[in-house]
Amino acid sequence: MKAKKDKERRFLQKKRVAWFFGIPGLIFVIIFGWYPLITGFYVSVSEISIFRPPEFVGLTNFKYFLDDYVFYTALRNVLYYSFLRIALTFLLPILVAILLMEMKKNVIRVMMILWFIPVASMAGILIWRWFYDIDYGLLNGILCTLGLPTLRWLEDPRLAMLCLVLPGLIMYGPGLIYIATIQSIPDELYEAAELEGAGLWQKIWHITLPRIRPIMAVMLILAIIGGMQIFSQPYILTEGGPARATYSVVMYIYDLGFQSYKYGLGTALAIILFFIIMALVVLQRKLLPENIDR
Repeated sequence: MKAKKDKERRFLQKKRVAWFFGIPGLIFVIIFGWYPLITGFYVSVSEISIFRPPEFVGLTNFKYFLDDYVFYTALRNVLYYSFLRIALTFLLPILVAILLMEMKKNVIRVMMILWFIPVASMAGILIWRWFYDIDYGLLNGILCTLGLPTLRWLEDPRLAMLCLVLPGLIMYGPGLIYIATIQSIPDELYEAAELEGAGLWQKIWHITLPRIRPIMAVMLILAIIGGMQIFSQPYILTEGGPARATYSVVMYIYDLGFQSYKYGLGTALAIILFFIIMALVVLQRKLLPENIDR
């Protein structure tokens, strides 16, 4: 009987300790997570002004974007940017990481350091802005040296979006994640495949790719989310131009909230963007599940 009471007492003590350490985290999540989320939904159905109290307007803020040309332009831009980003910068780091693992370990360490250096994205974006300069930029200088006609780069609506994606070919840190994942694959699998006569591409197809598939699925989700929320690149490089060719949804949210002080519209647009991203993520998980057995 006494042993049972001692066991119950120790269980209650552990439970109190768990609550003692868990409550601060719960409070933090409520204050900085759920409270802003609930407040955001309230603001999205209200007309907010600095000079008068909030006024409930229902779904009026959401209906505003049904016929808003700027919204559809911005949405088309971020979808196009996401497509280019995935097409040009998603598969390349995977291929480079796989081929890099076939090199000597000293070479791998050096290449990982070189790959990690350009990850300082903000400084890199500013450098690329000068690369694209029409008169003094490095890219036009190379074209002139080769005797080719120069391009207007960021000032050309047909090239501006591509110019936002090109820095990602170099400044793409997730390649390091693929290298770390490939290094965790047991060498015995490759040795067994070699004994069976498997070549390089057979080992990649049957061993490497299936085991990095969960990481690929997660990185694809992050690429979609990052592409739909693009802000810093167009804001620094083009300011949304030329002719709104690089104007993003987040830039529109910024303009509504901090330039026009239409907080209700800006918050409603942020919620719309949230549901669009969630729909794309759900679709992606259906098409590319993380489970390698599926």
